[in-house]
Amino acid sequence: MTTREIEIPSGKLTAYTASPIVSRGVAVLVLPEIYNLNGWIRKVAERYAGLGFEVLVPDLYWRQTPDPQLDYNPADQQTGRQLASVLDREVATNDLAEIVRAWRAELPEGTPVIAVGYCLGGELAFLLAASGTVDGASGYYPTRMENHLQHGTAVKAPTQLHFGELDYRTPGELIDLVRQATVESQKVEIIVHAGADHGFGRFGHPPYHAAAAALAQTRTLALADALIGKRH
Repeated sequence: MTTREIEIPSGKLTAYTASPIVSRGVAVLVLPEIYNLNGWIRKVAERYAGLGFEVLVPDLYWRQTPDPQLDYNPADQQTGRQLASVLDREVATNDLAEIVRAWRAELPEGTPVIAVGYCLGGELAFLLAASGTVDGASGYYPTRMENHLQHGTAVKAPTQLHFGELDYRTPGELIDLVRQATVESQKVEIIVHAGADHGFGRFGHPPYHAAAAALAQTRTLALADALIGKRH
Protein backbone atom coordinates (compact mmCIF):
# COMPACT_ATOMS: atom_id res chain seq x y z
CA MET A 1 0.00 0.00 0.00
CA THR A 2 1.14 3.52 -0.81
CA THR A 3 -0.16 6.70 0.79
CA ARG A 4 -0.54 9.53 -1.66
CA GLU A 5 -2.16 12.91 -2.07
CA ILE A 6 -4.77 13.47 -4.75
CA GLU A 7 -5.45 16.95 -6.03
CA ILE A 8 -8.88 17.63 -7.51
CA PRO A 9 -10.53 20.95 -8.36
CA SER A 10 -12.16 20.98 -4.91
CA GLY A 11 -8.92 20.49 -2.97
CA LYS A 12 -6.41 17.88 -1.84
CA LEU A 13 -7.04 14.65 0.00
CA THR A 14 -5.27 11.52 1.16
CA ALA A 15 -5.75 8.18 -0.53
CA TYR A 16 -4.22 4.74 -0.45
CA THR A 17 -3.23 2.95 -3.63
CA ALA A 18 -2.16 -0.59 -4.38
CA SER A 19 -0.98 -2.09 -7.66
CA PRO A 20 -1.00 -5.69 -8.86
CA ILE A 21 1.99 -7.67 -10.01
CA VAL A 22 0.00 -8.67 -13.11
CA SER A 23 -2.93 -6.45 -14.04
CA ARG A 24 -6.39 -7.84 -14.65
CA GLY A 25 -7.23 -4.78 -16.74
CA VAL A 26 -9.78 -3.29 -14.35
CA ALA A 27 -9.37 -0.69 -11.58
CA VAL A 28 -11.27 -0.82 -8.29
CA LEU A 29 -12.24 2.26 -6.32
CA VAL A 30 -12.67 0.89 -2.79
CA LEU A 31 -15.06 2.96 -0.69
CA PRO A 32 -14.76 2.50 3.09
CA GLU A 33 -17.23 1.93 5.88
CA ILE A 34 -17.93 4.73 8.35
CA TYR A 35 -14.52 3.87 9.86
CA ASN A 36 -12.78 5.39 6.83
CA LEU A 37 -9.12 4.58 6.06
CA ASN A 38 -8.55 2.05 8.82
CA GLY A 39 -6.45 -1.10 8.84
CA TRP A 40 -9.26 -3.32 7.62
CA ILE A 41 -10.07 -1.34 4.49
CA ARG A 42 -6.36 -1.31 3.63
CA LYS A 43 -6.38 -5.11 3.83
CA VAL A 44 -9.36 -5.08 1.45
CA ALA A 45 -7.34 -2.95 -0.96
CA GLU A 46 -4.38 -5.31 -0.69
CA ARG A 47 -6.64 -8.28 -1.44
CA TYR A 48 -7.97 -6.65 -4.59
CA ALA A 49 -4.44 -5.77 -5.70
CA GLY A 50 -3.46 -9.37 -5.06
CA LEU A 51 -6.29 -10.42 -7.37
CA GLY A 52 -4.89 -8.28 -10.18
CA PHE A 53 -6.65 -4.94 -9.79
CA GLU A 54 -5.33 -1.41 -9.60
CA VAL A 55 -6.82 -0.05 -6.37
CA LEU A 56 -7.49 3.38 -4.90
CA VAL A 57 -9.09 4.08 -1.51
CA PRO A 58 -10.00 7.75 -0.92
CA ASP A 59 -10.50 9.57 2.37
CA LEU A 60 -14.27 10.08 2.58
CA TYR A 61 -14.11 12.65 5.40
CA TRP A 62 -11.43 14.95 4.00
CA ARG A 63 -13.69 18.00 4.08
CA GLN A 64 -14.58 17.40 7.75
CA THR A 65 -11.63 15.82 9.56
CA PRO A 66 -8.86 14.82 7.17
CA ASP A 67 -7.78 11.18 7.26
CA PRO A 68 -9.46 9.79 10.38
CA GLN A 69 -8.62 6.11 10.78
CA LEU A 70 -11.21 4.62 13.09
CA ASP A 71 -11.02 1.31 14.90
CA TYR A 72 -13.79 -1.12 15.80
CA ASN A 73 -14.55 0.11 19.31
CA PRO A 74 -17.53 2.02 20.76
CA ALA A 75 -15.82 5.42 20.81
CA ASP A 76 -14.60 5.26 17.22
CA GLN A 77 -17.91 3.81 16.10
CA GLN A 78 -19.66 6.84 17.54
CA THR A 79 -17.19 9.14 15.82
CA GLY A 80 -17.75 7.36 12.53
CA ARG A 81 -21.50 7.55 12.86
CA GLN A 82 -21.32 11.28 13.58
CA LEU A 83 -19.06 11.95 10.60
CA ALA A 84 -21.24 9.84 8.29
CA SER A 85 -24.45 11.47 9.51
CA VAL A 86 -23.33 14.92 8.40
CA LEU A 87 -21.56 13.86 5.22
CA ASP A 88 -23.28 15.58 2.31
CA ARG A 89 -23.92 12.72 -0.11
CA GLU A 90 -24.24 14.95 -3.15
CA VAL A 91 -20.97 16.73 -2.42
CA ALA A 92 -19.25 13.43 -1.63
CA THR A 93 -20.48 11.90 -4.90
CA ASN A 94 -19.21 14.90 -6.84
CA ASP A 95 -15.83 14.69 -5.07
CA LEU A 96 -15.56 11.00 -5.87
CA ALA A 97 -16.42 11.71 -9.51
CA GLU A 98 -13.51 14.18 -9.61
CA ILE A 99 -11.24 11.59 -8.02
CA VAL A 100 -12.22 9.00 -10.62
CA ARG A 101 -11.60 11.46 -13.45
CA ALA A 102 -8.14 12.26 -12.08
CA TRP A 103 -7.38 8.56 -11.60
CA ARG A 104 -8.48 7.63 -15.11
CA ALA A 105 -5.89 10.06 -16.47
CA GLU A 106 -3.19 7.99 -14.72
CA LEU A 107 -4.49 4.54 -15.64
CA PRO A 108 -3.84 2.86 -18.99
CA GLU A 109 -6.25 4.31 -21.52
CA GLY A 110 -9.59 2.55 -21.57
CA THR A 111 -9.25 0.87 -18.16
CA PRO A 112 -12.72 0.29 -16.71
CA VAL A 113 -13.22 1.55 -13.15
CA ILE A 114 -15.64 -0.10 -10.76
CA ALA A 115 -16.65 1.10 -7.31
CA VAL A 116 -16.75 -1.46 -4.50
CA GLY A 117 -18.08 -0.05 -1.26
CA TYR A 118 -19.01 -1.20 2.21
CA CYS A 119 -21.74 0.28 4.44
CA LEU A 120 -21.44 4.05 3.80
CA GLY A 121 -19.16 3.14 0.91
CA GLY A 122 -21.82 0.82 -0.51
CA GLU A 123 -24.26 3.70 -0.51
CA LEU A 124 -21.75 5.92 -2.32
CA ALA A 125 -20.96 3.16 -4.82
CA PHE A 126 -24.63 3.12 -5.80
CA LEU A 127 -24.69 6.92 -6.13
CA LEU A 128 -21.57 6.82 -8.32
CA ALA A 129 -23.25 4.25 -10.56
CA ALA A 130 -26.30 6.49 -10.80
CA SER A 131 -24.11 9.49 -11.62
CA GLY A 132 -22.53 7.73 -14.60
CA THR A 133 -19.05 8.08 -13.11
CA VAL A 134 -18.02 4.42 -12.97
CA ASP A 135 -18.28 1.47 -15.32
CA GLY A 136 -19.71 -0.82 -12.67
CA ALA A 137 -20.43 -0.95 -8.95
CA SER A 138 -20.83 -3.42 -6.11
CA GLY A 139 -22.33 -2.12 -2.89
CA TYR A 140 -22.07 -4.26 0.22
CA TYR A 141 -24.85 -3.62 2.77
CA PRO A 142 -25.40 -0.01 1.62
CA THR A 143 -26.99 2.30 4.16
CA ARG A 144 -29.72 4.96 3.86
CA MET A 145 -31.01 3.57 0.58
CA GLU A 146 -34.46 4.98 1.38
CA ASN A 147 -32.95 8.40 0.62
CA HIS A 148 -31.76 7.43 -2.87
CA LEU A 149 -34.69 5.64 -4.50
CA GLN A 150 -35.13 8.53 -6.93
CA HIS A 151 -31.76 7.67 -8.50
CA GLY A 152 -32.72 4.11 -9.35
CA THR A 153 -33.66 4.77 -12.96
CA ALA A 154 -30.40 6.65 -13.61
CA VAL A 155 -28.13 3.62 -13.17
CA LYS A 156 -26.69 2.73 -16.57
CA ALA A 157 -23.68 0.63 -15.51
CA PRO A 158 -23.93 -2.93 -14.16
CA THR A 159 -24.45 -2.67 -10.43
CA GLN A 160 -24.82 -5.15 -7.60
CA LEU A 161 -26.33 -4.44 -4.20
CA HIS A 162 -25.56 -7.02 -1.53
CA PHE A 163 -27.87 -6.99 1.47
CA GLY A 164 -27.75 -9.07 4.63
CA GLU A 165 -31.03 -10.84 5.37
CA LEU A 166 -30.70 -9.94 9.08
CA ASP A 167 -29.64 -6.30 8.61
CA TYR A 168 -32.23 -4.14 10.39
CA ARG A 169 -31.03 -1.12 8.40
CA THR A 170 -32.41 -2.63 5.21
CA PRO A 171 -35.54 -4.61 6.07
CA GLY A 172 -37.32 -6.61 3.39
CA GLU A 173 -39.79 -3.79 2.73
CA LEU A 174 -36.95 -1.38 1.93
CA ILE A 175 -35.21 -3.91 -0.30
CA ASP A 176 -38.48 -4.29 -2.19
CA LEU A 177 -38.60 -0.51 -2.67
CA VAL A 178 -35.05 -0.57 -4.02
CA ARG A 179 -36.07 -3.31 -6.46
CA GLN A 180 -39.04 -1.26 -7.63
CA ALA A 181 -36.92 1.89 -7.97
CA THR A 182 -34.24 0.17 -10.05
CA VAL A 183 -36.29 -2.24 -12.17
CA GLU A 184 -36.56 0.22 -15.06
CA SER A 185 -32.79 0.61 -15.16
CA GLN A 186 -32.35 -3.12 -15.83
CA LYS A 187 -28.77 -2.75 -14.64
CA VAL A 188 -29.15 -3.36 -10.91
CA GLU A 189 -28.87 -6.84 -9.44
CA ILE A 190 -30.03 -7.24 -5.85
CA ILE A 191 -28.67 -10.13 -3.81
CA VAL A 192 -29.99 -10.88 -0.31
CA HIS A 193 -27.61 -13.09 1.63
CA ALA A 194 -29.39 -15.57 3.89
CA GLY A 195 -28.39 -15.54 7.53
CA ALA A 196 -26.06 -12.57 7.08
CA ASP A 197 -26.12 -9.30 8.99
CA HIS A 198 -24.74 -5.83 8.33
CA GLY A 199 -20.96 -6.08 7.99
CA PHE A 200 -21.01 -9.67 6.76
CA GLY A 201 -18.00 -9.02 4.53
CA ARG A 202 -15.74 -7.72 7.31
CA PHE A 203 -13.32 -10.63 7.52
CA GLY A 204 -11.52 -10.88 10.85
CA HIS A 205 -14.29 -9.09 12.72
CA PRO A 206 -17.86 -9.91 13.72
CA PRO A 207 -20.45 -10.17 12.22
CA TYR A 208 -18.40 -11.74 9.41
CA HIS A 209 -20.36 -14.38 7.49
CA ALA A 210 -18.00 -16.53 5.46
CA ALA A 211 -20.53 -17.94 2.98
CA ALA A 212 -22.13 -14.57 2.25
CA ALA A 213 -18.76 -12.86 1.93
CA ALA A 214 -17.48 -15.51 -0.47
CA LEU A 215 -20.58 -15.34 -2.66
CA ALA A 216 -20.54 -11.53 -2.73
CA GLN A 217 -16.89 -11.48 -3.75
CA THR A 218 -17.45 -14.10 -6.43
CA ARG A 219 -20.28 -12.05 -7.90
CA THR A 220 -18.24 -8.85 -7.66
CA LEU A 221 -15.27 -10.41 -9.45
CA ALA A 222 -17.59 -11.70 -12.18
CA LEU A 223 -18.95 -8.17 -12.64
CA ALA A 224 -15.42 -6.80 -12.90
CA ASP A 225 -14.22 -9.46 -15.33
CA ALA A 226 -17.22 -8.85 -17.60
CA LEU A 227 -15.94 -5.29 -18.04
CA ILE A 228 -12.43 -6.16 -19.17
CA GLY A 229 -11.77 -4.24 -22.35
CA LYS A 230 -15.04 -2.33 -22.06
CA ARG A 231 -15.77 1.29 -21.20
CA HIS A 232 -19.31 2.67 -20.77
